[in-house]
Amino acid sequence: MNWRMIGCGMLAVAVFVAVGVAAIWRADAPAECPDQLPYEPATYHLLGSPASTPALPGVSEPLERTGTVSFGLARWDVWVESGREPVASGEPLPDRIVLDCGDDTFQAYERGTE
Repeated sequence: MNWRMIGCGMLAVAVFVAVGVAAIWRADAPAECPDQLPYEPATYHLLGSPASTPALPGVSEPLERTGTVSFGLARWDVWVESGREPVASGEPLPDRIVLDCGDDTFQAYERGTE
C-alpha cells in the first residue's frame, strides 16, 4: 500500500469538496430584493421603499401570500391584494405585487412597459 498516494488522493478529495461547497455557497441568492423583475412583455419596477410589513400604497386591507417567484437561484414570497391571487400557476401576476426580501423587509413593485 502506497501511503503517499492515499494521502494525495484524500487531499484531492478534500480540496474538490471544499471548492464545490464554496461555489454553491457563492451561487446562492442574496437576501435582498432586486431593483426590477424582468418579466415579459413588461417589467416590474420598484414602487416606494422597503417596508417592515407587506403593504401596497393606497391599499388598507392586509395582503395575501400567493406563492413564490424565482429567477435563477433567487426565490421570493409574493404578496398581492386580497381577491387578486392567481388561480393557476401559469396565470399572470397582478399589476402590483409585494416581495418578501428575506431580510425582514418587503418591497412593492408595479408592472410597467419600460
